[in-house]
Amino acid sequence: MLTRRDFVRLSAVAAGAGAWAWGARMPARGLRRYVDRLPRLPVAVADTSVYPDADYYELTMRQRPWRFHADLGATVAWGYWASDPSGRSGPAGLGCLGPTLVARRDRPAVVRYRNHLPAVHLLAGSIDQTLWMQMPGVPGDPPGGRHMDMPNGAMVWNVVHLHGGWNPPQSDGNPAAWFSPDGHHGSLYASLPGAAPNEAIYAYGNRQNATMLWYHDHGMEITRLNNYAGLSGVYMIRDRAEDALGLPSGRFEVPLIVQDRMFTRTGSLFYPTKGVTPYHPLWSPELFGDTPVVNGKAYPYLEVQPRRYRLRILNGSNSRFYHLWFGEGRTRLPFWLIGIGGGLRGEVLRCTDLLMAPADRADIVIDFAPVPFGGGVTLMNDAPAPYPGGGGGPAIPEIMRFQVTERLGARDLTPPPEELALPPFEPIEPGAGTRRRERVLTELTDRHGNSVHMQINGRYFFEPVDDFVPAGATEVWEYVNTTGDAHPMHVHLVQFHLLDRQRFRADDYKRDYGRWVTAGRPPGRGPELGRYLAGRPVPPAPQEQGWRDSFVALPKMVNRIVATYTPAPPVSGIDGTGTSFPADYIHHCHILEHEDNDMMRPWQLVS
Repeated sequence: MLTRRDFVRLSAVAAGAGAWAWGARMPARGLRRYVDRLPRLPVAVADTSVYPDADYYELTMRQRPWRFHADLGATVAWGYWASDPSGRSGPAGLGCLGPTLVARRDRPAVVRYRNHLPAVHLLAGSIDQTLWMQMPGVPGDPPGGRHMDMPNGAMVWNVVHLHGGWNPPQSDGNPAAWFSPDGHHGSLYASLPGAAPNEAIYAYGNRQNATMLWYHDHGMEITRLNNYAGLSGVYMIRDRAEDALGLPSGRFEVPLIVQDRMFTRTGSLFYPTKGVTPYHPLWSPELFGDTPVVNGKAYPYLEVQPRRYRLRILNGSNSRFYHLWFGEGRTRLPFWLIGIGGGLRGEVLRCTDLLMAPADRADIVIDFAPVPFGGGVTLMNDAPAPYPGGGGGPAIPEIMRFQVTERLGARDLTPPPEELALPPFEPIEPGAGTRRRERVLTELTDRHGNSVHMQINGRYFFEPVDDFVPAGATEVWEYVNTTGDAHPMHVHLVQFHLLDRQRFRADDYKRDYGRWVTAGRPPGRGPELGRYLAGRPVPPAPQEQGWRDSFVALPKMVNRIVATYTPAPPVSGIDGTGTSFPADYIHHCHILEHEDNDMMRPWQLVS
């Protein structure tokens, strides 16, 4: 474990090398577009001999060489590498991101996550060891409180969360379940038996509809940095209902991890900070890169045939929303939305544009047959950054290009998307007695109006749990957004759907709520939300309908979701995979800079 002196010394070395300091190297500009081929994400091979009736994987976190663009020099990034169970080939992976894991519904997967990252973080100058001591207004760790129990002087700690997975807490990837390369553990660390100190073994039951989930780092306080360094990957679940649809498959089904990044002139990842003290960089409220990166390459292209493709798009950016469309000259090529984060959405929706918040997934079918051979289609974006107000981040109008330059290999036998009969979406209908919980989203500012902290219900993450959800209960959660930002909120454990949104007198409510919190939260004296509501509830937009694990809490709105909080069942034949109560989970904003500081709260599932 690094000492504080080692940490300061290594941070200074990183600063001198120009990996993160503003004055050392300016970000790269003017990269040529569409000169690098889109990388196809490798698919991990399961070992079926370790556990009965389950797929077993070993994923190792490593720092490896990678080149983000032909005009940039080779650098290093972080990624996951999957072992080959046969031993005949090397690990599957890229220099960044991770291989795709493919599961079948009801067939479990067991994953051994191994931490072989270096002791010095790739973005060392942005590690924030003293955030909670230096931020104004943050209380000391209270007696009996739940501080995040950070490693003293360490730079690297990690934990993997299967985003959207229905899993018990010991396999959920809670931020406090981190483990370091040298074998230190967070307060909620858990694993199946047999893990080395720098490992965690998780079991996933995969008792979910066909969908594209994703796995990513969730390390306490440095989720933004670990994901920026490359720790994300795709996790597919297949089922018979999906198989029966005859959708484009194989090389005609393409996962796309869309991110934004900055680079130094030499090609290294560049993560800016607002300023630096001798030990602590000031927090930046969001991160907006100036360069689009898809599957690890900046401005890539994909050669396609004149036929239908299935694109599985993930917004893996730290903070950026995308408003996407497919541009062919001055026209927009239509596409068909067939699924979102929770799987196939019940009905096919013809679209010409799509809004995607951080962590959103979109399952779309697009037909390149109408495009003249030799022509191209550009994935475009015009979402402001930050969303929806704009005014801070650089625009990224072009993402990647699809070049119709491959001859049709065989007749396209996939059904036209408008003729697909998708599995029905059966929403939850909450009744008059359904419990409602308010989640008040607030932003703390300093005397100059700069963002200092973001909170849920006026609390920091490490304060004691005050949300206890009965197992099996159906509840409506109302996200009361008093801020000017749209917050993509993610709830661990469950799939939910969006009920409605309703305007309210946000400034008045925020003032009265703040006074109530300052007064010590006297019972029965908090502001009644109903008195501040304005207008009628508005149903979700058609593109938002369906099962999901994150949603956009729009500013100055009460945003309502409904879910049933069913415990994840144990994995048959594998001990230690059941849910014990109380079960620790969290909910948070998926703008990673907000999540790290501090729009994230724990909750417990209780019997």
